[in-house]
Amino acid sequence: MGKKQKKLLLALSLLALAGCLLLPFLWGRAVDVFAPPGSQVELPVIMYHSLVKNDAQAAEYICPISRVESDLAWLEGQGYESVTLAQLSAFSQGKGTLPAKPVLITLDDGYRNNLTLLPPLLEKYNMKAVIGIVGEYTDVYTACGDDGSRHACMSWEDAANAVQSPRLELANHSYYFHHLSSRKGSAKRAGESLADWQAALTSDTMAMQNAIEEHCGMAPLAYAYPFGQITPGADSVMEKLGIHITFSCNEMRSVITSGQGGLYSLGRFNRDGRMSTQDFMNRLFRE
Repeated sequence: MGKKQKKLLLALSLLALAGCLLLPFLWGRAVDVFAPPGSQVELPVIMYHSLVKNDAQAAEYICPISRVESDLAWLEGQGYESVTLAQLSAFSQGKGTLPAKPVLITLDDGYRNNLTLLPPLLEKYNMKAVIGIVGEYTDVYTACGDDGSRHACMSWEDAANAVQSPRLELANHSYYFHHLSSRKGSAKRAGESLADWQAALTSDTMAMQNAIEEHCGMAPLAYAYPFGQITPGADSVMEKLGIHITFSCNEMRSVITSGQGGLYSLGRFNRDGRMSTQDFMNRLFRE
C-alpha cells in the first residue's frame, strides 16, 4: 500500500471515529444512544400522595394540583424527562438506555384523585407516573364506591383503567400491610422469627402481585415499602419473588448503574403540598 493510500485510509478512519463521537450530540443525549455496562445516571424520585383542586387543603401528604403542574413545568423547563419502571428495569439489566436527566414520578396509596386529576397534566408535559396501590384499600372502595373525599382510593375497575393509559403504571404497595400497629408496614414484628416474617412478607406481597395481575392483566415491576419500613433482608425477599425495583422513603437521590441488576431501596422525596415548587426542588436537588 502506497503512502497516499495509507494517508487516505487514516483520514477515513479518523472521520469515522469523529462521526461516532458526534452521533450522540446529533441524535440525542449521549446516554440515550450508548449505555454500556457501568454507565451511571443519578435518579431523583418524587413521591406524591393525595391530590386536590383546592390549594387551601394542602398538607404534608396532600398536594394541590396547581403545585403538581408547577412541578412538572419546572422539570420540563430544566430538561428532565420522566422514566418508566420498564425503562429502569431494562437499564439495570444492561439492556436499555435512559435520558441524561431522568426523573421518576411516584404516587403512594392509590388515591382516586391520582387517576382523575393527574393524567391531563402528564399529557400536557409529556410525563409518566407510577401509582402504588394497596390491596386492602382497593377492596374497600370496590365494595363501597367513591365517597367523594380526598381520601377515597381507586377501585379495582379504576386500577384496570389506569393501566390502559400509556402514562400510568402500577406498583405493589402491599395488600394488608399499610398499617402502623404491631407490625409497622411490612417490617418484622418485635419478637417475630425471621422465618415467620419472611413468610408473611412473601404471602402479602404475592397476594398483591396476583390480585393486580388478575384485575389489571399485568404484574407490577416494583414494590413500595409501606411507610418506608425496611427490615434488613427485605430486598432479598423481593428479589426471590422476581421484584427487582423497591422504594424506600429515605430522602436521597439514587445513582443507578447500567447492568447492576436490581434497583433496591431507591430513595424518594415526599412532596409536601405546603411547599412551593422552588422550595421543594431546592430540597430535591440540594447537594
